[in-house]
Amino acid sequence: MINIRPLLNGDIPRLASIRPTYQTSTVLALKKTGSDLSIQWQLYERILDHPFDKGALYDFGESAQLEISNRLQREEDSYQRIAEENDTLIGLLDMEYQVWNNTVFLWNLMIDLSYRQQGLGRRLWLQGLNYARRIEARAVMIETQNTNIPACRFYLSMGCQLMGFNESLYTSDALEKDTTEFALFWTYFLTNR
Repeated sequence: MINIRPLLNGDIPRLASIRPTYQTSTVLALKKTGSDLSIQWQLYERILDHPFDKGALYDFGESAQLEISNRLQREEDSYQRIAEENDTLIGLLDMEYQVWNNTVFLWNLMIDLSYRQQGLGRRLWLQGLNYARRIEARAVMIETQNTNIPACRFYLSMGCQLMGFNESLYTSDALEKDTTEFALFWTYFLTNR
């Protein structure tokens, strides 16, 4: 049976056991036209010649563990849940309240490869939404990558809206290569705008 509970300090070194990687045969690509203040972008799904494999790039290394730990120490501003089965960590929800704009930022919603398509992501997401509603945040903000089509489809299915992108957040050549990642920004509105 899968149990969802608060994240504890002792869980943080064990987060590396979660395998949140993905593969995809398509990516979201950008086509940019115009110049100056008359620039237009078109986002479209492109089929790749070879599947994109995220590999082990979500490694919950030392810096990621420190960031998660810092949020855990600020209980009044964070909401972190772990999913486990038989003492094995299989999912993480990691959110932080942003006072300055009254939103909750979703840092991590990760499910182990072996536990996907079973509703666990939805369960964690709904718990996160309940937290955001309880503190009366106006929205939940999320960042994904254009290569993470499964996450994009998930957030769309949860009612999120794609609000924008940043083609230079990770690299300077996002428009030049098929599988270069760029950031997509999603919002789930909890109140009327």
